[in-house]
Amino acid sequence: MTYFTAVTQKGQITIPKKIRDIFGLTKTDKVSVSFSRGEKIIKVKPVKDFIKVAEQIIIRKKSNPLLAREMMEKKYERG
Repeated sequence: MTYFTAVTQKGQITIPKKIRDIFGLTKTDKVSVSFSRGEKIIKVKPVKDFIKVAEQIIIRKKSNPLLAREMMEKKYERG
């Protein structure tokens, strides 16, 4: 699917609502923007916020903190 959006005077773009809904993006979410000069392509990719990832991790009361950290690092994707 292709959607069109304008670039503002400040160089900003709006991600169309349908795309935000598909990816579950809200107003506080982050995205990464990358490009390829050779192909003249710009890619926008959702990035999970560290705090949101940490909230999803379930840690049992008597668990090992080092194991909990390891689990969090596996789930958190570094960009």
